[in-house]
Amino acid sequence: MKNLKEAENRNLKFDIRNSMNLPERDNPFPDSITLNGADYFCLQLDRLMWKSSGKRNVCTFVVTLPERLTLEDLRHQLANRPAYQSLCQLRLTKGLPFSLAKWTLAAKAALPTINEYRLASGSTPPDHLLSAALDINNQSAFKIDLLQLAGTGSLVVFTWHHALMDAHGGELFIRYLGATNALKQPDWVADEDVKLPLKSRANIALEMKQFLYDTASVPLLSLYKKSTLKPKAFCRILPLARYRVLSFTPQQTLTINERARQLNAGFLASAFYLAATAYSVAQVQKQRGVDNGDVLVPVPLDRRKRGAPGAVLGSQVSFLFYRIPNAVLDDVPTCTAELIGQMKALMRSESPSHYTIMLDFLRRMPGFFYRRMLKAPTEGLMASFFYSDTGDSLQDFDVVFGQSVSGAIHYPPNMYPPGMTFVFSRFQGALQLTLGYMEPDLNEAEVELLLTQLRTVLLGRQTQLSHAL
Repeated sequence: MKNLKEAENRNLKFDIRNSMNLPERDNPFPDSITLNGADYFCLQLDRLMWKSSGKRNVCTFVVTLPERLTLEDLRHQLANRPAYQSLCQLRLTKGLPFSLAKWTLAAKAALPTINEYRLASGSTPPDHLLSAALDINNQSAFKIDLLQLAGTGSLVVFTWHHALMDAHGGELFIRYLGATNALKQPDWVADEDVKLPLKSRANIALEMKQFLYDTASVPLLSLYKKSTLKPKAFCRILPLARYRVLSFTPQQTLTINERARQLNAGFLASAFYLAATAYSVAQVQKQRGVDNGDVLVPVPLDRRKRGAPGAVLGSQVSFLFYRIPNAVLDDVPTCTAELIGQMKALMRSESPSHYTIMLDFLRRMPGFFYRRMLKAPTEGLMASFFYSDTGDSLQDFDVVFGQSVSGAIHYPPNMYPPGMTFVFSRFQGALQLTLGYMEPDLNEAEVELLLTQLRTVLLGRQTQLSHAL
């Protein structure tokens, strides 16, 4: 009887998956996915992060539901999305030296457990969920946790490895998972760009590498505090990852965008956000009695076409590399104008597409040499801080798993050093910021000063250093 029952259960699962698989016949989930240049870059960052901080290059996206979602309902809805099973069964295979790394479908791999937690108070996921370590060689590169809030409501925590999907790709996949009706399958993998001749790509890669070395020349401003401990001792004392969220109302968001317009940022409000961020970081540094170097900031640029969802898997991100002169950091309008000028110059020189070509060109390089090259220009610092603006991708994120959504926010991977990341996003008309930072680079008083300054500058009020450190 037991064997008969197990056979019936297997048949039931088979029938569900096949009945829901019909739309995927025209667009099946791939059995293997070759890492593109940006994916391979994220994979090498993962190795650097693991060595320096014990953290992985992992993205976390938290969705707040005002009504309770049961674990049974969540499992049932995921069972109706065959691509969920396939994506969770992908495993990284690196192959021989100089060969391309791939994600390969391991059809017999077990699906990750969906853990359920109950929060006694508050509505913030615990630190261990926001600093998940995914062993992508032996375990799934995607997982879900369900948190039940005190009283009513739930948090659904989606976690995935950055080498599998970028933030926008993760959002697209979560929309697919959370849709309760039949829907058109998304594009899983982007078509490869038409490649230039090898010599042309090599020349572009060399020119871009030189540009990056010049842009990243020291001295640079950073709040990173280099450890004075010996290497063996330092390995036992890894920095802790912390997150803070700064939220604005829809009306405040209109005020901030008007402030950006007054500074001639126009539709480039993100340039104003970045100028305000750089100013606020510089103020903390001044309070420490240190004032040296320019600000180096790599800013991700989504390569998906406007108005089109684009591919889910594989990073579709390139970068703009800004070097903000120390001389303009104290003047937000001047800093904003500097950033807009640099952006226009970088776009005219095709810097983002050339950076993509360079990453693609380098993806056969063995990881050890790749990582040494990454750290060489800035002696391992990588940037003054990391910054991104996810744009308006969450403006219409209203329903998931048949329930209304009352909140959605990204908790980014945080490269160490510099150990500080700012992510701006807009959810249903309201601007929000996630600050990720590593202890002991920032103490609590400095975090409060940083967020207070940032709020003040964004809203256009008179800047005051209200905290003495």
